[in-house]
Amino acid sequence: MIKKVKNKLRRLKTKYSKISNTYFNKSQKQSDINRWSQQKSLFSSWDERTQLLASQVLPNSKVFEFGAARLVLKNMLPEDCTYLHSDIVKRNEETLVVDLNKELPKLPKVDYVIFSGVLEYVFEINTIIVHLSQFTNHFVLSYATTNTFANTSERRFHGWVSDLSESDIIAIAKALNWQSKIIGTWKNQTLFQFSK
Repeated sequence: MIKKVKNKLRRLKTKYSKISNTYFNKSQKQSDINRWSQQKSLFSSWDERTQLLASQVLPNSKVFEFGAARLVLKNMLPEDCTYLHSDIVKRNEETLVVDLNKELPKLPKVDYVIFSGVLEYVFEINTIIVHLSQFTNHFVLSYATTNTFANTSERRFHGWVSDLSESDIIAIAKALNWQSKIIGTWKNQTLFQFSK
C-alpha cells in the first residue's frame, strides 16, 4: 500500500514538474534545449509519423526538415531526393542548428519543408511559416490541434507551448494564398500539406 502511494506521488511530482517547466519556458519565450539535448527524449515511436509525412514527397525533390531528431526522414524519402536538416542541437556534422523561438533562418530554395512533431514547441508558428514560405513550394507538417488535445494542462505536460486549432493552422495557409489539405492523422495529431 505504501509503495503504491509513493509511486503515485512520484508520478504526480514528475507530472507537475513537467507542467511547471513548460509554463516557465512559455513565460520566458524560450525553448527546452535541455530536453532536446538528451537522447532519451527522442523516440523511435515517432518514426511512423515521419514516414506518413515522407510519403507526400515526390521523387527528385529537395527537402529541408526542422527538428530532425534521430535523422530517420533521410532514409524514408523517395528516390533521388536531397535531404537537408536542422535541429535545436547538433545531430551530426551537417546539422544547421536553429532555435525557431529565437531566429528566422535563411534556407536554400527547397521543394519541401517538413515539421514532424515540432510546431507544438514553437511560439510564433504563423511568423515561422510566413518567413519560410519564401524558400519552399510545400510544407508537410504535423500538429496536435486543440480540436483533439483541448486540455491545457495536458498540453503543457507534453511541453507544448502553442495552442492552435485545425482551422487556425489552415488559416495560416489561406493568408498566404496557398492550398492546404489534411493528409491524415497519427495518434490524434493532424497531418497537413500546404502548397503554393
